[in-house]
Amino acid sequence: MRKLPAILCFVILSACLPQIYAQSPSSTNGDSPATLLARARDVMGFALATNRVLHMHAFTAAEQNFQSDRTYPPFLSAMSDQEIWFDPGDAVLRVQSKILFPGSGPLPASVTLDDGRHAEMVRGDRHVPISRRQATGRALSAWAVVADWSAAGDVRISGIEVYRDYPRLVLVRGTAGVEQRLFLDPKSGFPVKLDFIEPHYLWGQRHIEYVWSTWVMKDGVELPGSAFRLADGAVELSQTVGDIELIARDAGPSLAPPPAPAAAPAELPLFLQPLPSKDISVSSNLHLLSNPGYTEAVALVNGEIYVFDATQSEERARQDHEQIARLFPGQHKINVVVTDLAWPHIAGVRYWVSQGATIISHASARTFLQQVVDRQWTLAADSLELERRKGSSSSLGKAPAKTQMNFVAVDRAMSTAGGELQLLPIDGIGSEVALMVYIPGEKFLWASDHIQTLEEPSAYANEVLLAAKRAGIAPERCAAEHLPLSDWKSVQAAQEKTTGAVKGQ
Repeated sequence: MRKLPAILCFVILSACLPQIYAQSPSSTNGDSPATLLARARDVMGFALATNRVLHMHAFTAAEQNFQSDRTYPPFLSAMSDQEIWFDPGDAVLRVQSKILFPGSGPLPASVTLDDGRHAEMVRGDRHVPISRRQATGRALSAWAVVADWSAAGDVRISGIEVYRDYPRLVLVRGTAGVEQRLFLDPKSGFPVKLDFIEPHYLWGQRHIEYVWSTWVMKDGVELPGSAFRLADGAVELSQTVGDIELIARDAGPSLAPPPAPAAAPAELPLFLQPLPSKDISVSSNLHLLSNPGYTEAVALVNGEIYVFDATQSEERARQDHEQIARLFPGQHKINVVVTDLAWPHIAGVRYWVSQGATIISHASARTFLQQVVDRQWTLAADSLELERRKGSSSSLGKAPAKTQMNFVAVDRAMSTAGGELQLLPIDGIGSEVALMVYIPGEKFLWASDHIQTLEEPSAYANEVLLAAKRAGIAPERCAAEHLPLSDWKSVQAAQEKTTGAVKGQ
């Protein structure tokens, strides 16, 4: 019993150590960032790799959380068969990938070259520069990250934080306007994770972590057998490394650093860029607004505006709003029909909520759309966040009405706008919780994202045709997010190319 106070002291001290470390950068024993990074290179075996190249094979799963058939797990994955080379001398990472996506064979191989400053994708003779924000694969390589940090001149020590059950030394540096943190294990010297906040088109910002684990040794060097990219705690990339070897520099393909691009590459891929839309008039009361990423539709029905989908970003939604004002002058109630919940398809919803628009979608979409609306944008405030802040700073402290989502749920076929517009669940096995919209007076069907091509039959298009038949509608024209204005008979003919009939009828 006399030992109990000592045990208690030990337990209390153990519990407090992480906090004490976190507040005391001097707990690094006076080592400089350069010394700590040199130790990481030493334990990983950089010296053994001098004038040689790391060569390995890996599989990487990219979780498609942004475009799966549900907004919650499990998500479909795009699987990538990779051959990887890394030259520690000039930090060039070369990754050759063949991607397998559900329903398709492996896509043609592509190569990315990345030296930590510039990155490019190579397909045949085509070289496409990649922005640092899009070059998400480099940080899966702990060797590349340690090489980049070793070459940086602005690394400083932040302190110690507990991560994965142990206190870790935390180094900090700024890169591309973002503060990054590198966690090192003080007892062994190995890197554990890279950590930063990244802007995001739907969520405003996300906490990104690259975690390296299951370290393996080959030819005297050590590297992670598994690496992960997490966003807000959810795994988005999962890489498993198989065969590993050190080879001579001339034993593999060229590892020449990619050249600096003539102009800075876009931060976002083309399909997310809110480029000006082209107005395609279907009738005086129905227009398509189309840019290289997405087509949307806007209609004046029974005195109200109906916007079919709100894609890409707030900026795209703002441009749409300006187009609507030109096409349909005057004051009109605005309704936004959200037909599908893929993240790029709903990135403009927050803007429309901030403008007081009514959001119409499948009943199952309410929870997810509410999460999107409720999300705080702390990195850069959008219109909805600014409206919310107005409310919190007001004397009443009440949230403005324009921050509350006015939601209309659809779980079965229903008519609105005095019967002049029909909202129809598609309800195929691949199109559950998705809607299509029919305007009887125009004989026009908005097919959401579910007709994408007229070149060949598809399960999606088949489900749209069956849903139209169940609803007893007879469109003459249709369009969708990736389908231009098309004749309905062409849709039917495309679906019958190999089957001779709509499957399931």
